[in-house]
Amino acid sequence: MRRSSLSPRTTLPLAIFVAATVAIVLVAGGVLGRSAVPAPTPSPAPSVAPSVQPDAPSSPTPTPTTVVLEDLTGHDVSVVIDDQTGAVDGATSGRPGDGMSVRWFDAKIENLAADALRVVWVGLPRDEQLLLTISGEDGKYRLRIVQSAPPANSDALGFDRVLELRFDTPVLAADVEVVIEEVANND
Repeated sequence: MRRSSLSPRTTLPLAIFVAATVAIVLVAGGVLGRSAVPAPTPSPAPSVAPSVQPDAPSSPTPTPTTVVLEDLTGHDVSVVIDDQTGAVDGATSGRPGDGMSVRWFDAKIENLAADALRVVWVGLPRDEQLLLTISGEDGKYRLRIVQSAPPANSDALGFDRVLELRFDTPVLAADVEVVIEEVANND
């Protein structure tokens, strides 16, 4: 039988080569098998869901109310009430008289009950939406009515507008000021 042709001189370098190759493979496999950036691990779910609480308003926000006013001429007349005091509990139309029971730019205020008022003023015979802003403090109120004005230098006939207001506390008619602000009539 023939013996291997490798001599001990060639066997040693071959063994070193094989060992070096195995070492390189093992080292490269370990280095390349790992990711350069560790994989993220999911964070645990919170035991209590986070919540954001809005700041509470310092005072109630006024909510406009619209009241359809009775009108003897058959027109659509309404008033949008912007109660900035938060004291008005309700509003309804009162029954108007024939024609004008007060003069232009004037108003009549009377108590219907300890906590209720009737406000009478005059407006044009036409379809219209008015604005009433209620402001004041300490039981004294200011009612600002915005509506169309009669034509300049005319003897225009007006008709009563009657609004009944109910408050959450007693109110005296003498403690209420009414201002009528008229905008130009475009008719």
